[in-house]
Amino acid sequence: MRRVDAEVVDAYIDPDRCCNQGSIVKLQNGELLLGYNEERGPMHADTGRSCLIKSSDGGRSWDPSTRVVVEDYTDHTGNWDCAFAQISDGTIIMHTRICGFINAPGAIANRIDEQAMGYVRPHQTGYAVYKSSDNGDTWNGPIPVSTYPIADSGTAVCLAGGTGSGHVVELPDGGLLMPLEGTLSPDGYILGGGINWEPSRCFLLRSDDGGDSWHHWGTMAFDPASIINFQEPSLTRMSNGRLVSMIRVLFRPARYDYQWVTHSTDDGVTWAPPSRTRLWGYPADMIQLQDGRVLSVYSYRAFPMDVRGCTSEDGINWDPADEFIIAGCHAPEPEVHRQYWHIGYPTVVQLDDGTIVTAYHEYTKDDWPIQYMQTARFRLD
Repeated sequence: MRRVDAEVVDAYIDPDRCCNQGSIVKLQNGELLLGYNEERGPMHADTGRSCLIKSSDGGRSWDPSTRVVVEDYTDHTGNWDCAFAQISDGTIIMHTRICGFINAPGAIANRIDEQAMGYVRPHQTGYAVYKSSDNGDTWNGPIPVSTYPIADSGTAVCLAGGTGSGHVVELPDGGLLMPLEGTLSPDGYILGGGINWEPSRCFLLRSDDGGDSWHHWGTMAFDPASIINFQEPSLTRMSNGRLVSMIRVLFRPARYDYQWVTHSTDDGVTWAPPSRTRLWGYPADMIQLQDGRVLSVYSYRAFPMDVRGCTSEDGINWDPADEFIIAGCHAPEPEVHRQYWHIGYPTVVQLDDGTIVTAYHEYTKDDWPIQYMQTARFRLD
Protein backbone atom coordinates (compact mmCIF):
# COMPACT_ATOMS: atom_id res chain seq x y z
CA MET A 1 0.00 0.00 0.00
CA ARG A 2 1.32 3.44 -0.87
CA ARG A 3 2.29 5.87 1.85
CA VAL A 4 1.98 9.65 1.54
CA ASP A 5 4.91 11.88 2.35
CA ALA A 6 3.64 13.35 5.62
CA GLU A 7 5.18 15.89 7.96
CA VAL A 8 4.41 14.51 11.43
CA VAL A 9 4.24 16.89 14.42
CA ASP A 10 3.68 16.24 18.12
CA ALA A 11 0.79 18.60 18.88
CA TYR A 12 0.30 18.15 22.62
CA ILE A 13 1.73 15.80 25.27
CA ASP A 14 0.87 15.75 28.97
CA PRO A 15 3.26 13.39 30.79
CA ASP A 16 0.67 12.66 33.47
CA ARG A 17 -2.58 12.45 31.51
CA CYS A 18 -3.76 10.68 28.37
CA CYS A 19 -4.90 13.03 25.59
CA ASN A 20 -7.01 11.49 22.85
CA GLN A 21 -9.88 11.57 20.33
CA GLY A 22 -9.32 14.90 18.63
CA SER A 23 -11.53 17.21 16.58
CA ILE A 24 -9.79 19.62 14.21
CA VAL A 25 -11.30 22.75 12.65
CA LYS A 26 -9.93 25.39 10.25
CA LEU A 27 -11.11 28.70 11.66
CA GLN A 28 -12.19 31.67 9.59
CA ASN A 29 -9.17 33.66 10.83
CA GLY A 30 -6.80 31.04 9.35
CA GLU A 31 -5.88 29.33 12.62
CA LEU A 32 -6.31 25.61 13.23
CA LEU A 33 -8.15 24.58 16.38
CA LEU A 34 -7.56 21.08 17.72
CA GLY A 35 -9.98 19.95 20.39
CA TYR A 36 -9.28 16.78 22.36
CA ASN A 37 -10.15 14.80 25.47
CA GLU A 38 -7.77 15.07 28.41
CA GLU A 39 -8.10 12.27 30.95
CA ARG A 40 -7.71 12.50 34.73
CA GLY A 41 -4.60 10.34 34.65
CA PRO A 42 -2.48 7.98 32.54
CA MET A 43 -5.36 5.69 31.47
CA HIS A 44 -7.99 6.22 28.78
CA ALA A 45 -11.14 6.18 30.92
CA ASP A 46 -13.62 8.61 29.26
CA THR A 47 -14.18 10.66 32.42
CA GLY A 48 -11.95 13.70 31.82
CA ARG A 49 -12.29 17.15 30.30
CA SER A 50 -12.59 18.84 26.91
CA CYS A 51 -9.60 20.96 25.87
CA LEU A 52 -8.21 22.70 22.80
CA ILE A 53 -4.92 23.99 21.42
CA LYS A 54 -4.29 26.15 18.34
CA SER A 55 -1.82 26.50 15.48
CA SER A 56 -1.20 29.69 13.51
CA ASP A 57 1.08 28.11 10.88
CA GLY A 58 -1.12 25.46 9.32
CA GLY A 59 -0.28 22.71 11.80
CA ARG A 60 3.51 22.93 11.52
CA SER A 61 3.57 23.76 15.23
CA TRP A 62 1.08 24.03 18.08
CA ASP A 63 1.30 26.81 20.64
CA PRO A 64 0.92 25.51 24.23
CA SER A 65 0.03 29.02 25.41
CA THR A 66 -3.24 28.74 23.43
CA ARG A 67 -4.40 25.68 25.39
CA VAL A 68 -7.90 26.17 26.83
CA VAL A 69 -9.91 23.89 29.10
CA VAL A 70 -13.45 24.26 27.75
CA GLU A 71 -15.09 22.34 30.58
CA ASP A 72 -13.08 20.95 33.49
CA TYR A 73 -13.78 17.79 35.43
CA THR A 74 -14.68 17.68 39.13
CA ASP A 75 -14.84 14.92 41.71
CA HIS A 76 -18.46 14.45 40.64
CA THR A 77 -18.58 15.07 36.87
CA GLY A 78 -16.57 14.65 33.69
CA ASN A 79 -17.01 15.15 29.96
CA TRP A 80 -15.58 13.50 26.87
CA ASP A 81 -16.02 12.81 23.14
CA CYS A 82 -15.98 16.50 22.21
CA ALA A 83 -16.57 17.61 18.61
CA PHE A 84 -15.96 21.13 17.27
CA ALA A 85 -17.21 23.19 14.32
CA GLN A 86 -17.32 26.85 13.32
CA ILE A 87 -20.52 28.11 11.70
CA SER A 88 -20.91 30.99 9.25
CA ASP A 89 -21.43 33.72 11.87
CA GLY A 90 -18.07 32.82 13.45
CA THR A 91 -19.48 30.97 16.45
CA ILE A 92 -17.57 27.81 17.43
CA ILE A 93 -19.81 25.03 18.69
CA MET A 94 -18.56 22.13 20.79
CA HIS A 95 -20.80 19.24 21.80
CA THR A 96 -19.89 16.57 24.35
CA ARG A 97 -21.10 13.83 26.67
CA ILE A 98 -21.44 14.56 30.40
CA CYS A 99 -20.85 11.86 33.01
CA GLY A 100 -21.21 11.22 36.72
CA PHE A 101 -20.14 8.35 38.94
CA ILE A 102 -22.20 5.58 40.46
CA ASN A 103 -19.82 4.80 43.35
CA ALA A 104 -18.10 7.19 45.78
CA PRO A 105 -16.66 10.07 43.71
CA GLY A 106 -13.88 10.82 46.21
CA ALA A 107 -11.92 7.89 44.83
CA ILE A 108 -11.63 9.52 41.41
CA ALA A 109 -8.81 11.84 42.44
CA ASN A 110 -6.63 8.84 43.24
CA ARG A 111 -7.29 6.86 40.08
CA ILE A 112 -3.85 6.32 38.60
CA ASP A 113 -4.08 3.07 36.69
CA GLU A 114 -6.42 0.57 35.16
CA GLN A 115 -6.75 -1.41 38.39
CA ALA A 116 -8.85 1.44 39.78
CA MET A 117 -11.16 1.65 36.75
CA GLY A 118 -13.67 -0.76 38.26
CA TYR A 119 -13.74 1.02 41.61
CA VAL A 120 -15.66 4.08 40.48
CA ARG A 121 -18.02 3.38 37.61
CA PRO A 122 -18.85 6.29 35.30
CA HIS A 123 -22.28 6.63 33.74
CA GLN A 124 -23.57 9.20 31.29
CA THR A 125 -25.78 11.88 32.82
CA GLY A 126 -26.50 14.13 29.85
CA TYR A 127 -25.39 15.87 26.68
CA ALA A 128 -24.32 19.50 26.26
CA VAL A 129 -23.24 22.22 23.84
CA TYR A 130 -20.68 24.96 24.51
CA LYS A 131 -20.29 28.07 22.35
CA SER A 132 -17.46 30.52 21.74
CA SER A 133 -17.62 33.86 19.92
CA ASP A 134 -13.91 34.71 20.19
CA ASN A 135 -12.22 31.86 18.28
CA GLY A 136 -12.20 29.51 21.25
CA ASP A 137 -10.54 31.72 23.86
CA THR A 138 -13.62 31.80 26.13
CA TRP A 139 -16.73 29.63 26.25
CA ASN A 140 -20.37 29.82 27.29
CA GLY A 141 -22.14 26.72 28.55
CA PRO A 142 -23.11 24.11 29.27
CA ILE A 143 -26.27 24.40 27.17
CA PRO A 144 -28.29 21.21 27.84
CA VAL A 145 -29.11 19.26 24.69
CA SER A 146 -32.29 17.21 24.40
CA THR A 147 -31.56 14.03 22.43
CA TYR A 148 -35.11 12.71 22.99
CA PRO A 149 -36.30 10.09 22.20
CA ILE A 150 -32.73 8.77 22.34
CA ALA A 151 -31.56 8.39 25.95
CA ASP A 152 -28.82 10.75 27.10
CA SER A 153 -28.79 9.67 30.76
CA GLY A 154 -28.92 6.29 32.44
CA THR A 155 -26.82 3.44 33.75
CA ALA A 156 -24.57 3.00 30.72
CA VAL A 157 -21.12 4.56 30.32
CA CYS A 158 -22.01 5.67 26.78
CA LEU A 159 -25.50 6.70 25.67
CA ALA A 160 -26.24 9.49 23.16
CA GLY A 161 -22.96 10.82 21.81
CA GLY A 162 -20.32 10.62 19.14
CA THR A 163 -16.66 11.37 18.48
CA GLY A 164 -14.50 14.26 17.35
CA SER A 165 -15.50 13.51 13.76
CA GLY A 166 -19.12 14.40 14.55
CA HIS A 167 -18.67 18.03 13.51
CA VAL A 168 -21.87 20.08 13.39
CA VAL A 169 -22.81 20.77 9.74
CA GLU A 170 -24.54 23.99 8.70
CA LEU A 171 -27.21 23.86 5.98
CA PRO A 172 -27.91 26.65 3.45
CA ASP A 173 -31.08 27.59 5.36
CA GLY A 174 -29.06 28.12 8.55
CA GLY A 175 -30.13 24.87 10.20
CA LEU A 176 -27.47 22.94 12.09
CA LEU A 177 -27.11 19.14 12.07
CA MET A 178 -25.39 17.11 14.79
CA PRO A 179 -24.55 13.42 14.11
CA LEU A 180 -24.75 11.10 17.12
CA GLU A 181 -25.25 7.47 18.12
CA GLY A 182 -27.42 6.06 20.87
CA THR A 183 -30.27 3.87 22.05
CA LEU A 184 -33.82 4.45 23.23
CA SER A 185 -32.98 2.48 26.38
CA PRO A 186 -31.17 4.25 29.24
CA ASP A 187 -29.22 1.01 29.70
CA GLY A 188 -27.47 1.43 26.34
CA TYR A 189 -26.41 -1.47 24.19
CA ILE A 190 -25.15 -4.69 25.76
CA LEU A 191 -22.89 -6.86 23.63
CA GLY A 192 -24.07 -10.12 25.14
CA GLY A 193 -27.63 -9.48 24.11
CA GLY A 194 -30.71 -10.54 26.00
CA ILE A 195 -34.44 -10.58 25.54
CA ASN A 196 -34.69 -6.78 25.62
CA TRP A 197 -31.39 -6.07 23.85
CA GLU A 198 -31.33 -2.95 21.68
CA PRO A 199 -28.59 -2.11 19.16
CA SER A 200 -27.16 1.38 18.89
CA ARG A 201 -28.31 3.55 15.98
CA CYS A 202 -26.93 6.66 14.29
CA PHE A 203 -29.18 9.70 14.17
CA LEU A 204 -29.25 13.47 13.65
CA LEU A 205 -30.30 16.34 15.85
CA ARG A 206 -31.22 19.68 14.28
CA SER A 207 -31.07 23.22 15.63
CA ASP A 208 -32.70 26.26 14.05
CA ASP A 209 -31.53 28.84 16.59
CA GLY A 210 -27.76 28.68 16.30
CA GLY A 211 -27.32 25.71 18.61
CA ASP A 212 -29.31 26.90 21.63
CA SER A 213 -31.94 24.16 21.28
CA TRP A 214 -32.02 20.84 19.43
CA HIS A 215 -34.58 18.26 18.31
CA HIS A 216 -34.48 14.84 16.69
CA TRP A 217 -34.27 15.15 12.89
CA GLY A 218 -33.54 11.81 11.23
CA THR A 219 -32.31 8.24 11.63
CA MET A 220 -29.10 7.65 9.70
CA ALA A 221 -28.67 3.92 10.31
CA PHE A 222 -30.52 1.32 12.40
CA ASP A 223 -30.87 -2.46 12.31
CA PRO A 224 -34.38 -3.56 13.35
CA ALA A 225 -33.12 -7.15 13.49
CA SER A 226 -31.04 -6.15 16.54
CA ILE A 227 -27.82 -7.62 15.17
CA ILE A 228 -25.78 -4.62 13.98
CA ASN A 229 -24.61 -1.73 16.13
CA PHE A 230 -24.13 1.47 14.10
CA GLN A 231 -21.77 3.78 15.95
CA GLU A 232 -19.64 6.94 15.78
CA PRO A 233 -20.95 8.55 12.58
CA SER A 234 -18.99 11.14 10.63
CA LEU A 235 -20.84 13.76 8.61
CA THR A 236 -19.96 16.04 5.71
CA ARG A 237 -22.03 18.02 3.22
CA MET A 238 -20.86 17.94 -0.38
CA SER A 239 -21.09 20.87 -2.80
CA ASN A 240 -24.03 19.18 -4.55
CA GLY A 241 -26.00 19.13 -1.27
CA ARG A 242 -25.53 15.42 -0.57
CA LEU A 243 -24.83 14.49 3.06
CA VAL A 244 -22.52 11.48 3.46
CA SER A 245 -21.55 9.56 6.56
CA MET A 246 -19.03 6.80 7.29
CA ILE A 247 -20.07 4.65 10.25
CA ARG A 248 -18.34 2.25 12.62
CA VAL A 249 -20.07 -1.15 12.80
CA LEU A 250 -20.12 -3.86 15.45
CA PHE A 251 -22.01 -7.11 14.90
CA ARG A 252 -23.64 -8.96 17.77
CA PRO A 253 -22.21 -10.34 19.94
CA ALA A 254 -18.81 -8.64 19.45
CA ARG A 255 -17.48 -8.78 15.86
CA TYR A 256 -16.02 -5.64 14.33
CA ASP A 257 -16.74 -5.16 10.65
CA TYR A 258 -15.63 -2.97 7.79
CA GLN A 259 -16.88 0.61 7.70
CA TRP A 260 -20.36 1.23 6.33
CA VAL A 261 -21.55 4.31 4.45
CA THR A 262 -24.88 6.05 3.97
CA HIS A 263 -26.10 9.27 2.36
CA SER A 264 -29.01 11.71 2.29
CA THR A 265 -30.30 14.02 -0.43
CA ASP A 266 -32.95 15.83 1.64
CA ASP A 267 -30.79 17.53 4.29
CA GLY A 268 -30.79 14.51 6.58
CA VAL A 269 -34.50 13.79 6.95
CA THR A 270 -34.19 10.39 5.25
CA TRP A 271 -31.15 8.23 4.54
CA ALA A 272 -30.26 5.52 2.06
CA PRO A 273 -29.89 2.01 3.52
CA PRO A 274 -26.33 1.79 4.87
CA SER A 275 -23.97 -0.28 2.74
CA ARG A 276 -20.74 -2.08 3.58
CA THR A 277 -17.45 -0.80 2.21
CA ARG A 278 -14.20 -2.79 2.02
CA LEU A 279 -12.35 -0.28 4.19
CA TRP A 280 -11.14 -1.72 7.48
CA GLY A 281 -10.77 0.57 10.46
CA TYR A 282 -12.68 2.95 12.68
CA PRO A 283 -13.86 5.56 13.30
CA ALA A 284 -13.74 7.85 10.25
CA ASP A 285 -13.77 11.58 9.62
CA MET A 286 -14.72 12.88 6.15
CA ILE A 287 -14.32 16.09 4.14
CA GLN A 288 -14.85 17.07 0.53
CA LEU A 289 -11.55 18.16 -0.98
CA GLN A 290 -11.08 21.20 -3.18
CA ASP A 291 -10.91 18.97 -6.27
CA GLY A 292 -14.35 17.49 -5.50
CA ARG A 293 -13.24 14.13 -4.17
CA VAL A 294 -14.33 12.98 -0.71
CA LEU A 295 -11.56 12.02 1.72
CA SER A 296 -12.08 9.63 4.62
CA VAL A 297 -9.44 9.14 7.32
CA TYR A 298 -9.58 6.38 9.94
CA SER A 299 -7.60 4.24 12.38
CA TYR A 300 -6.25 0.89 11.21
CA ARG A 301 -6.30 -1.03 14.47
CA ALA A 302 -4.52 -4.16 13.35
CA PHE A 303 -0.79 -4.75 12.98
CA PRO A 304 0.88 -2.76 11.64
CA MET A 305 -1.06 -0.04 13.47
CA ASP A 306 -1.47 3.16 11.46
CA VAL A 307 -3.75 5.98 10.35
CA ARG A 308 -5.09 5.59 6.81
CA GLY A 309 -7.04 7.49 4.22
CA CYS A 310 -9.07 6.77 1.11
CA THR A 311 -10.69 8.96 -1.53
CA SER A 312 -14.00 8.59 -3.36
CA GLU A 313 -15.43 10.45 -6.32
CA ASP A 314 -18.94 10.59 -4.87
CA GLY A 315 -18.66 9.73 -1.16
CA ILE A 316 -20.72 6.58 -1.69
CA ASN A 317 -18.45 4.20 -3.62
CA TRP A 318 -15.10 3.37 -2.04
CA ASP A 319 -12.30 1.24 -3.55
CA PRO A 320 -9.57 -0.24 -1.28
CA ALA A 321 -7.17 0.30 -4.19
CA ASP A 322 -7.40 4.02 -3.39
CA GLU A 323 -6.32 3.53 0.24
CA PHE A 324 -3.06 4.98 1.52
CA ILE A 325 -1.13 5.18 4.79
CA ILE A 326 -0.86 8.61 6.40
CA ALA A 327 1.27 7.78 9.45
CA GLY A 328 2.39 4.73 11.37
CA CYS A 329 1.47 4.44 15.03
CA HIS A 330 3.32 2.99 17.99
CA ALA A 331 1.30 0.30 19.72
CA PRO A 332 2.57 -0.85 23.12
CA GLU A 333 3.03 -4.56 23.69
CA PRO A 334 -0.22 -6.15 24.87
CA GLU A 335 1.46 -7.44 28.02
CA VAL A 336 2.59 -3.88 28.83
CA HIS A 337 -0.66 -2.00 28.23
CA ARG A 338 -4.18 -3.42 28.20
CA GLN A 339 -5.32 -0.68 25.80
CA TYR A 340 -2.40 -1.24 23.39
CA TRP A 341 -4.74 -1.07 20.36
CA HIS A 342 -6.29 2.32 21.17
CA ILE A 343 -4.63 4.52 18.53
CA GLY A 344 -5.99 6.93 15.98
CA TYR A 345 -9.46 8.47 16.04
CA PRO A 346 -8.28 10.79 13.24
CA THR A 347 -9.90 14.07 12.26
CA VAL A 348 -9.10 16.09 9.14
CA VAL A 349 -9.18 19.51 7.45
CA GLN A 350 -7.80 20.95 4.21
CA LEU A 351 -5.99 24.29 4.12
CA ASP A 352 -6.47 26.95 1.47
CA ASP A 353 -3.21 25.93 -0.23
CA GLY A 354 -4.46 22.33 -0.60
CA THR A 355 -2.44 20.86 2.29
CA ILE A 356 -4.33 18.29 4.33
CA VAL A 357 -3.87 18.17 8.10
CA THR A 358 -4.93 15.09 10.06
CA ALA A 359 -4.88 14.91 13.86
CA TYR A 360 -5.00 11.68 15.87
CA HIS A 361 -3.81 10.18 19.13
CA GLU A 362 -0.67 8.10 19.45
CA TYR A 363 1.27 6.43 22.28
CA THR A 364 4.59 7.58 23.69
CA LYS A 365 7.40 5.02 23.92
CA ASP A 366 7.79 5.45 27.68
CA ASP A 367 7.86 2.55 30.13
CA TRP A 368 4.20 3.39 30.76
CA PRO A 369 2.92 4.60 27.36
CA ILE A 370 0.71 7.70 27.41
CA GLN A 371 -1.70 8.74 24.66
CA TYR A 372 -0.94 12.15 23.15
CA MET A 373 -2.07 14.27 20.20
CA GLN A 374 -0.13 14.18 16.94
CA THR A 375 -0.77 15.75 13.52
CA ALA A 376 0.34 14.88 9.99
CA ARG A 377 0.50 17.36 7.07
CA PHE A 378 0.44 15.98 3.53
CA ARG A 379 -0.82 16.58 0.01
CA LEU A 380 -2.67 14.32 -2.44
CA ASP A 381 -2.17 14.20 -6.20
